[in-house]
Amino acid sequence: MSGKIPKYFINDLLFRTNIVDLINTRIKLKKNGKNYQTNCPFHNDKTPSFTVSYEKQFYYCFGCNKHGNAIDFLINYENLNFVESIEELSLIHGLSIPFEKNIISEKNNYFKKQKLYLLTKKMSELYQKNIMFTSSAYDYLTHRGISRNMMQFFCIGFASFTWDLFYQKLNIKKEFETELLNYQLISINQSNKIYDPFQGRIIFPIHDKYGRTIGFGGRTIQNIFPKYINSTETNIFYKGKQIYGLYQVKKKNSKPKYLLVVEGYIDVIMLTQNKINYVVSSLGTSITKEHVKILFRNTDTVIYCYDGDDAGRNAAWRALKITLPYISDKKTIKFIILPENEDPDSIIKKEGAKNFQLRIQNALTMSKFFFKNILKGINLSSNDDKFYLSVRALPLINCISSDTIRIYLRQILARIIGILDDYQFEKFLYQQKQKNKILQYKIKQTPMRTLIGLLVQNPNLAYLVTSTKQLKNSKIKGIPIFLEILKTCSENISFNTGQLLEFYRNSKIINILKTLSIFDHMIVEDKIQNVFLDLLKSIYKKDLEQRQEHLIAKERTNGLTIHEKKEIWSINKKLKNS
Repeated sequence: MSGKIPKYFINDLLFRTNIVDLINTRIKLKKNGKNYQTNCPFHNDKTPSFTVSYEKQFYYCFGCNKHGNAIDFLINYENLNFVESIEELSLIHGLSIPFEKNIISEKNNYFKKQKLYLLTKKMSELYQKNIMFTSSAYDYLTHRGISRNMMQFFCIGFASFTWDLFYQKLNIKKEFETELLNYQLISINQSNKIYDPFQGRIIFPIHDKYGRTIGFGGRTIQNIFPKYINSTETNIFYKGKQIYGLYQVKKKNSKPKYLLVVEGYIDVIMLTQNKINYVVSSLGTSITKEHVKILFRNTDTVIYCYDGDDAGRNAAWRALKITLPYISDKKTIKFIILPENEDPDSIIKKEGAKNFQLRIQNALTMSKFFFKNILKGINLSSNDDKFYLSVRALPLINCISSDTIRIYLRQILARIIGILDDYQFEKFLYQQKQKNKILQYKIKQTPMRTLIGLLVQNPNLAYLVTSTKQLKNSKIKGIPIFLEILKTCSENISFNTGQLLEFYRNSKIINILKTLSIFDHMIVEDKIQNVFLDLLKSIYKKDLEQRQEHLIAKERTNGLTIHEKKEIWSINKKLKNS
C-alpha cells in the first residue's frame, strides 16, 4: 500500500507530526518521566499501560501490545485504512498527496473525494443563499423559533421546488450542473428532467470534524413523505459513521464534558440556540457501534434524550444495548425520559432552558434506566418471573467489559431477586435453569408452540403475515392464541417481547407466553423468518387437511351441498399446489 504514495512524502508527514499532540487531542495523556501515559484505548485497561514516547515518536501498550507510529495510531483508533490515515495527516498539515503517476485507482479515488468536498461545499453555499430568496422556507424556520444566527451557524438552506427554478434564480453555470450530474448529486428523472433529490426541502448540511460539508439532511415544508431524507452514501459520507452537530459542538468546546444525543436536526438547533452547547444527533437513524465509538472519543459522558413516545423509548433501549459493551469505569451513559408525546424542541419551548438543564442534571444513570426498563412486566413474587428477569438481564450485563460495573449490576440484580449472597444467587440461577430444561423437555415442541414462541420472542415477525382469513374458523389447538398475539403485534409494530408480556400481564395466557418467551427453539437468527413462514405454511396446510377430512367424512354419510362440493374441490387444488 505504501508504494502508492512516495516514501519521501510519508517520511515528511511523520517528521512534521508530533505523535504526542496527535494522540493528546483524542485521549488525555499525562507526563511520566520522559514519556506520556494513559489508559489504553484499545482494551479495558484498569491502570495506565499505554505509553507514548516523544523521542521515538512511537506508542506502545504493555497490556495488549498494540504499538506503532502516528499512522498506525490513526488506523487503529479512527478505523481508517492506510491511505485514509495519510489523508488525515495531510489535512492536518495542509498538504496534498503527490500520488505516483503509475497508480490510478487510489489517486482517482482521492481526487474524486476532493471533488466531492468542493461540490458539496458549493451546493451548501447555494442552498444557504437560496433560503434568503424563499419566503416560505424562511418563514417556516422562524415559525419553528429558529433565529437568523442559528441558520447561519448551522448553515441551513433551502432547495427550490424545481431544479429549473433553483438553477435560474442562482445563476448556476452549465459546467457546474454537469459536474453535479456526474457525481450524482442531482439526477435526471423519467421525463428527462433534471431534479434535486432534496427539492422543496429545508437543507441541513452535515459536516465532518474539519467543517467540510460531506452530505445533507432535508426536511419537507409540505406534506411530502418521507418527512426527512439524507444524502445517499458517497466516498465522503457514511450515515452510520456521522454525528450531526458534533463539529458545531467542538467549535465551542474542544473537549465537552457531555454529549447530549437527540433524534432530530431541529432538536439539535433549538437546544443549541438555548445555550445547551453539547447537543448532537445520529442523523435520525438508530445509534450504531461506530456512532458510540465517535461519541466516546469526544466525551466521557453520553446522555441519550429521545422523544417521549413508544418509538423514542424503544430507541433509548436500543441505544443502551448497543452502548453497553463500550462503557467503562471512565465512560458512562445517562438517559433523559421526556413526557409523553414531547420532544426536546417542544419541551424546551414549554419549560425554558433553565428547566431543561435541570432535566440534564437529573438524568437517569445507566443502572437506574437499565432496571427501570427490564423490570417492566415482572412479578417479583414469582420465582419463574425472577428467573425470566435474570435470563433477560444477565446477557446484557455480561457484555460490559468493566469488571466493576458488571459486578455492581449483578449485585443489584441479585438484591432485586431477593438474594444477598453471590453463591446463593448462582445456585438460584442453576436451579432455575435445570427447572426450565425439565419444563422444556416436558412441553412437547409442536409446530404451533414453536410458531407462537417465535412470534413472542420476535414481535416484528407479524408484518410477514399478510392474511389470516383462512384460520379464523380453524379447529387447530393454539390458533386462537396465535391470532390474538398476531393482532396485538400488528397493531403495535414497535413492541418488543417485554412490552408484549406487559400487555398480557393479567390475562389468562400470560404464563404460556412467559414460558414460550424463554423457550430455546435452537434456530439461528438469520433463519428465524424462514422457519416462521414455513411453520405458518404447514399450519395452513394442516387446517386444509382437517377441513378436507371433515368434508370427506360428511360426504360418505350425509352427502355434500353444492357449496361444500366447490369448497372440497378448491381445497384439493390448494393442497395439490402446496
